[in-house]
Amino acid sequence: MFETIDYRVENGIALFRLNRPDRSNAIDQRMNMELPQAWERFRTDPSAIVAIVTGSGDKAFCTGADLHDLPALDDQATAADAIRWTSLQNRVWKPVICAVNGLTVGGGLHFVADSDIVLASRSAEFCDSHVSVGLVSGLEPITLARRMPMEAVLRLALVGRDERMTAEQALRLGMIGEVVEADALMPRAFAIARSITKNSPSAMARTKRAIWRSLELPLHDALERAWEDIARHNREADFAEGCAAFAERRSPIWQPWTGEDADA
Repeated sequence: MFETIDYRVENGIALFRLNRPDRSNAIDQRMNMELPQAWERFRTDPSAIVAIVTGSGDKAFCTGADLHDLPALDDQATAADAIRWTSLQNRVWKPVICAVNGLTVGGGLHFVADSDIVLASRSAEFCDSHVSVGLVSGLEPITLARRMPMEAVLRLALVGRDERMTAEQALRLGMIGEVVEADALMPRAFAIARSITKNSPSAMARTKRAIWRSLELPLHDALERAWEDIARHNREADFAEGCAAFAERRSPIWQPWTGEDADA
């Protein structure tokens, strides 16, 4: 299906495996084109409820843009046009789990910053090498600063390749939510994903969107927009089904979600 991404869906769970292990899963021109295509496939697939993003191999999750085959990012007028590697950048509101299996550098931090649930193997490390190779680290740190203390983000961004954050440090600072042994990483990610597949897809999508959107809005506006989402959802099938299933003590039968109001 894709040259640089191993993408598959089974039992409601989509697996995005960045698949350039010989280049530490760095993003080249081909992967830069394929990532938005894969996210659109996930967004519109009614059988796909939740995604897991990870990397091939056991050494690196993603080391950012491949300096030997740089994506043509400077040709785009805005960051929203140039960087479309993650679910958030593609306005995909289905839940996304990031399973960090190794070294994460530079642009690879986009996946960590933009995913909903992040877990890492104990051997994972995080580094922002932009300034060490003469590049501005102006995107990933902005989103990370909404998860982490400012000093920790500035330390990563300004010290560059000489600053490596361990998985335990990342957990303590709020960059990630869980650390597991390497052989437990994917089983744990799939266990969380299976729990997520039990929930209403439309309720989760609107919940995720309301929470992420709140970071961009004043509190009053964020609450008003969230209330609009709640009111709309309560007129739809999953609201009635959830109430009926609870009353009847049975498992609910949810409607699929294909992102039809993704831009609302």
